Formats: sequence, structure tokens, C-alpha cells
Amino acid sequence: MKVLCDKEIDRATWSEFVRNHPKGNVFQTPEMYDAFAATPGNEPHVIALEENNHIVALMAWVVLYEAGWKKKLSMRSVIQGGPLVESDKAEWLSLILREYEKQLDKGVIYSQIRNHNEMLVVNDAFQECEYRFHSHLNFIIPLDEEETVWNRIGKGRIKQIRKAQKNNLVVTAYTGAELTDEKIEQGYAIIETVYKRAGLPLVDIAQIKAANEEKLLVLFFVQSAEGEVMGCRFGLLHGKEIYGWYAGSESRFYSFYPNDMLIWETLRWGIANGYEVFDYGGAGEPNKPYGVRAFKQQMGGTLVNYGRYEKIHKPWRYRLGVWGLKVYKILKRKSK
Repeated sequence: MKVLCDKEIDRATWSEFVRNHPKGNVFQTPEMYDAFAATPGNEPHVIALEENNHIVALMAWVVLYEAGWKKKLSMRSVIQGGPLVESDKAEWLSLILREYEKQLDKGVIYSQIRNHNEMLVVNDAFQECEYRFHSHLNFIIPLDEEETVWNRIGKGRIKQIRKAQKNNLVVTAYTGAELTDEKIEQGYAIIETVYKRAGLPLVDIAQIKAANEEKLLVLFFVQSAEGEVMGCRFGLLHGKEIYGWYAGSESRFYSFYPNDMLIWETLRWGIANGYEVFDYGGAGEPNKPYGVRAFKQQMGGTLVNYGRYEKIHKPWRYRLGVWGLKVYKILKRKSK
């Protein structure tokens, strides 16, 4: 068994492995690796296991950290959509996880594997390597016939979509050469406002622009009949799947139901362009409040609990970081 890291991996072979793997996804592609590399505070890496000149397992990850003195207290490794192991062979999964930890920056506090598919078949291998499962929900929407998709939507959501249609809202999709930096900046400004209001983290705009340069991005704008932009969605495209990356609309337009129109037209665009699945990008932890879960639930998708695996490498730094975040949130609330 041969272990390959980063530049040692042939990019065409890497891309082919991800494309042909039944659990392959955009976050494990070389193109997304490049998008992470273009983002401040991101250090992407990839490792592969090769047997008889054939890749049998691959895992890309990104080390994230805050700038300056916060770096030591914020370094974490996120493996989104991976690892990818041929035939879900537990032996190869264990091996790639152990090789990953040999390559991992010694300052990383914890690793988090964000599953995009069911991984319980290899749960024992994760447990043996001391990765603990945590429930995390998501909704997956099949993109079959438009009428079928429509009939799966909840009655309350259909009512809101029809109101949006009566308000003459229009959704336009941009990809490729049509998707300019100016449009990305316009959409990002909306998302930034939404996420700040909700207290949610948001990637640097550099990553979104880089994803567009790698031809992974689609941007949907929802507009009034007069052309005023009310909201948007950034999606990632890979194979037959649309990943719902970031979305939102300005609160002053809520009475026009732009979010309802935005998701419905996203699904319609996906169907019309040959995509088969829309991944809603997460629905929070069970038994914990998550504001948009009820909204997502009404769009007729399948509720899944693929969950996350997590391993803490620096327990005392982890506890200090959790405590510091709580203090920060308290002080922030008091300052308002």
C-alpha cells in the first residue's frame, strides 16, 4: 500500500476517483481544494492510498484558523464529505485515518468529519480510531419530474410560493461566464447581512470567487418585477448534485416571500439542467433549536442523519476554546 500526499497525487486520477465514487462530492474534488487554498485562514491538504497504481481511498481536509494570537486557540481540521474509501472497506478507512493524523499539523485542536452520506457501515473503524459520532440532520431532495417534486412540498410552503408568484418575483440563475465578480459581491453582501444577524459563520468571499473560477458555482438571484434584488443562493455543482451552500434574503422583503420562491426555482432549474439531487446543506442537531429546519422540512426532502465524527487532539485547548466562545457571546449580547 502506497501513501500519497498533496502534490504527489495526480490530479486527473484524483478527480476521476471522486467522480466515480458513489459517495463522491464537491468538497473532495481537486477544484474545491484549490478554492480552499485561495482562502485566507485555510490550509487544504489531501492524502490518498494507492494499491497496484490504483487509488483505493482518498481524504481531503482543510485546517482552519483565526489570524494573529487566536490561531493557537482556533486551529481545527474539517473533512467535509470524506473520507472516500472504495467499497467502504474498514481496513482502508482505518489506515487513511491513521496516516491523516501523521500528516496533521500538531497545532490542530480537533478534527471534524462532516458526512455527506451514510457512514454507519464503517462506524466500528471510526470508533477504533477514537472518532466519536454526533448526530447532525440534513434534507436531501430528489430532483425527478417537476410535478412530482411539487406534490411533495408541504401545503403551507406551496401557499407561500404561490404568494411569491402573485407578487411577480423572478429568479435568475448565473453560471460560467455570466457569473461575474460583481454579481458575486452583490450576492455576498446580502448573505453577509443575513449571517451576521443570525450570528452564523460565513466563508471569506475569496473562497466563493475561487469556486467560481473552478466552475463549481451557481448563483440564484430572486428579484422583484422591477428588478430589485431581494435575496440569493450560492450553490455548488458536482456531477448530478446541487449543494445548497449559502442562501438568504433581506428581512425587509419577507412579506413578498422571496425565500420560498428562491428554493422552488432552484429546484426547477436543477430539474431543467439535468441534476438529480439537491443537498440542503444541513439542518442542525436533533433536539436543538434550528431556525430554518421547519422551512426546509416543508420542501419535500428526505430527512437524514448522516451525522459527524469528531476527535479532540488537544483537550485542554478545546475546553478553553469552548469557554472563550461562551464568554464572547455573553459579552456580545451585553454590548447590544
